[in-house]
Amino acid sequence: MFEMKVITSILFITVLSGCTSQQSAYRAAKGEGSGYKDVALAENHYRVQFKINGPARKAAQKYALVRASELTIAQGYDWFVVENRTLRTLNEPDLFESTPSPIATRNCGLLGCRTQTQLPAQPMDVPDTETFATMEIRMGRGVRPEKESYDAREIWEAHQKENNAQSQ
Repeated sequence: MFEMKVITSILFITVLSGCTSQQSAYRAAKGEGSGYKDVALAENHYRVQFKINGPARKAAQKYALVRASELTIAQGYDWFVVENRTLRTLNEPDLFESTPSPIATRNCGLLGCRTQTQLPAQPMDVPDTETFATMEIRMGRGVRPEKESYDAREIWEAHQKENNAQSQ
Protein backbone atom coordinates (compact mmCIF):
# COMPACT_ATOMS: atom_id res chain seq x y z
CA MET A 1 0.00 0.00 0.00
CA PHE A 2 2.82 2.41 0.94
CA GLU A 3 4.67 1.61 -2.31
CA MET A 4 1.57 2.42 -4.34
CA LYS A 5 1.28 5.87 -2.69
CA VAL A 6 4.96 6.59 -3.40
CA ILE A 7 4.60 5.56 -7.05
CA THR A 8 1.42 7.62 -7.42
CA SER A 9 3.13 10.66 -5.85
CA ILE A 10 6.12 10.36 -8.17
CA LEU A 11 3.88 10.10 -11.24
CA PHE A 12 1.84 13.10 -10.09
CA ILE A 13 4.97 15.25 -9.59
CA THR A 14 6.34 14.16 -12.98
CA VAL A 15 3.10 15.14 -14.72
CA LEU A 16 3.01 18.51 -12.95
CA SER A 17 6.62 19.32 -13.79
CA GLY A 18 5.93 18.49 -17.44
CA CYS A 19 3.03 20.94 -17.46
CA THR A 20 5.02 23.79 -15.96
CA SER A 21 8.07 23.55 -18.23
CA GLN A 22 7.36 25.51 -21.37
CA GLN A 23 9.42 24.95 -24.49
CA SER A 24 10.28 28.10 -26.41
CA ALA A 25 8.95 28.44 -29.95
CA TYR A 26 12.38 29.72 -31.01
CA ARG A 27 14.46 26.66 -31.79
CA ALA A 28 16.01 24.78 -34.68
CA ALA A 29 13.48 22.78 -36.69
CA LYS A 30 13.70 19.02 -36.39
CA GLY A 31 12.77 17.42 -39.69
CA GLU A 32 9.58 19.05 -40.92
CA GLY A 33 8.68 20.36 -37.46
CA SER A 34 8.35 23.97 -36.37
CA GLY A 35 11.41 26.16 -35.81
CA TYR A 36 14.10 27.76 -37.94
CA LYS A 37 16.09 26.52 -40.91
CA ASP A 38 18.68 28.38 -42.90
CA VAL A 39 20.85 27.79 -45.93
CA ALA A 40 23.93 29.66 -47.16
CA LEU A 41 23.51 31.03 -50.69
CA ALA A 42 26.91 32.77 -50.67
CA GLU A 43 29.50 33.77 -48.05
CA ASN A 44 27.35 36.60 -46.67
CA HIS A 45 24.00 35.71 -48.24
CA TYR A 46 21.51 33.38 -46.50
CA ARG A 47 17.92 32.22 -46.74
CA VAL A 48 16.27 31.98 -43.32
CA GLN A 49 12.92 30.33 -42.71
CA PHE A 50 10.85 30.07 -39.57
CA LYS A 51 7.88 27.70 -39.42
CA ILE A 52 5.33 27.98 -36.65
CA ASN A 53 2.21 25.92 -36.04
CA GLY A 54 -0.93 28.00 -36.26
CA PRO A 55 -1.73 31.27 -38.01
CA ALA A 56 0.75 33.32 -35.91
CA ARG A 57 2.17 35.53 -38.68
CA LYS A 58 3.77 38.14 -36.41
CA ALA A 59 5.52 35.48 -34.31
CA ALA A 60 6.88 33.73 -37.43
CA GLN A 61 8.23 37.04 -38.79
CA LYS A 62 9.75 37.97 -35.44
CA TYR A 63 11.51 34.64 -35.03
CA ALA A 64 12.83 34.76 -38.61
CA LEU A 65 14.39 38.15 -37.77
CA VAL A 66 15.81 36.76 -34.52
CA ARG A 67 17.38 33.84 -36.43
CA ALA A 68 18.78 36.23 -39.05
CA SER A 69 20.40 38.31 -36.27
CA GLU A 70 21.80 35.24 -34.50
CA LEU A 71 23.25 33.94 -37.77
CA THR A 72 24.71 37.34 -38.65
CA ILE A 73 26.52 37.55 -35.30
CA ALA A 74 27.74 33.93 -35.58
CA GLN A 75 29.22 34.68 -39.02
CA GLY A 76 31.09 37.72 -37.64
CA TYR A 77 28.94 40.45 -39.24
CA ASP A 78 27.28 43.49 -37.66
CA TRP A 79 24.08 44.02 -39.63
CA PHE A 80 21.93 42.44 -42.30
CA VAL A 81 19.70 43.67 -45.11
CA VAL A 82 16.48 41.85 -45.98
CA GLU A 83 16.55 41.48 -49.75
CA ASN A 84 13.41 39.40 -50.12
CA ARG A 85 10.71 38.22 -47.73
CA THR A 86 7.65 36.03 -48.02
CA LEU A 87 4.98 35.09 -45.54
CA ARG A 88 2.56 32.26 -46.20
CA THR A 89 0.03 30.36 -44.16
CA LEU A 90 -1.04 26.88 -45.21
CA ASN A 91 -4.47 25.46 -44.33
CA GLU A 92 -5.65 28.75 -42.88
CA PRO A 93 -9.16 28.46 -41.43
CA ASP A 94 -11.87 30.11 -43.51
CA LEU A 95 -13.30 32.96 -41.43
CA PHE A 96 -16.34 33.21 -43.69
CA GLU A 97 -17.18 29.52 -43.63
CA SER A 98 -20.85 29.18 -42.78
CA THR A 99 -22.02 27.21 -39.79
CA PRO A 100 -24.04 24.19 -40.86
CA SER A 101 -27.79 24.50 -40.36
CA PRO A 102 -29.28 22.37 -37.60
CA ILE A 103 -31.39 19.38 -38.53
CA ALA A 104 -34.79 19.20 -36.83
CA THR A 105 -36.54 15.87 -36.41
CA ARG A 106 -40.18 15.68 -35.25
CA ASN A 107 -41.52 12.46 -33.76
CA CYS A 108 -45.25 12.19 -33.06
CA GLY A 109 -47.06 9.51 -31.12
CA LEU A 110 -50.39 9.01 -29.30
CA LEU A 111 -49.50 11.39 -26.44
CA GLY A 112 -48.09 14.25 -28.53
CA CYS A 113 -45.08 15.29 -30.58
CA ARG A 114 -41.43 15.72 -29.71
CA THR A 115 -38.92 17.77 -31.74
CA GLN A 116 -35.17 17.13 -31.63
CA THR A 117 -32.55 19.47 -33.08
CA GLN A 118 -28.93 18.57 -33.78
CA LEU A 119 -26.03 19.86 -35.85
CA PRO A 120 -24.72 17.68 -38.67
CA ALA A 121 -21.39 15.91 -38.06
CA GLN A 122 -18.28 17.97 -38.86
CA PRO A 123 -15.40 16.44 -40.83
CA MET A 124 -12.59 15.39 -38.49
CA ASP A 125 -9.73 15.50 -41.03
CA VAL A 126 -9.10 19.26 -40.99
CA PRO A 127 -5.34 19.78 -41.48
CA ASP A 128 -3.29 21.87 -39.04
CA THR A 129 -2.42 25.44 -39.93
CA GLU A 130 1.26 26.24 -40.51
CA THR A 131 2.85 29.65 -41.05
CA PHE A 132 6.17 30.15 -42.85
CA ALA A 133 8.21 33.37 -42.74
CA THR A 134 11.09 33.25 -45.22
CA MET A 135 13.67 35.94 -45.90
CA GLU A 136 16.84 36.28 -47.89
CA ILE A 137 19.43 38.33 -46.07
CA ARG A 138 22.79 39.83 -47.02
CA MET A 139 25.16 40.46 -44.11
CA GLY A 140 27.66 43.28 -43.71
CA ARG A 141 30.12 45.00 -41.40
CA GLY A 142 30.72 48.62 -40.43
CA VAL A 143 28.36 51.41 -41.48
CA ARG A 144 24.84 50.06 -41.78
CA PRO A 145 22.71 51.01 -44.82
CA GLU A 146 19.42 52.67 -43.98
CA LYS A 147 16.99 50.77 -46.22
CA GLU A 148 15.61 47.47 -44.82
CA SER A 149 18.68 46.92 -42.65
CA TYR A 150 18.83 45.64 -39.09
CA ASP A 151 21.43 45.82 -36.33
CA ALA A 152 21.98 42.14 -35.48
CA ARG A 153 23.10 42.71 -31.87
CA GLU A 154 20.18 45.01 -31.15
CA ILE A 155 17.63 42.41 -32.27
CA TRP A 156 19.41 39.55 -30.50
CA GLU A 157 19.71 41.49 -27.21
CA ALA A 158 16.01 42.47 -27.34
CA HIS A 159 15.13 38.80 -27.85
CA GLN A 160 17.32 37.73 -24.91
CA LYS A 161 15.80 40.44 -22.71
CA GLU A 162 12.26 39.33 -23.63
CA ASN A 163 13.11 35.67 -22.86
CA ASN A 164 14.60 36.61 -19.47
CA ALA A 165 11.50 38.64 -18.58
CA GLN A 166 9.17 35.74 -19.52
CA SER A 167 11.15 33.18 -17.50
CA GLN A 168 10.89 35.21 -14.27
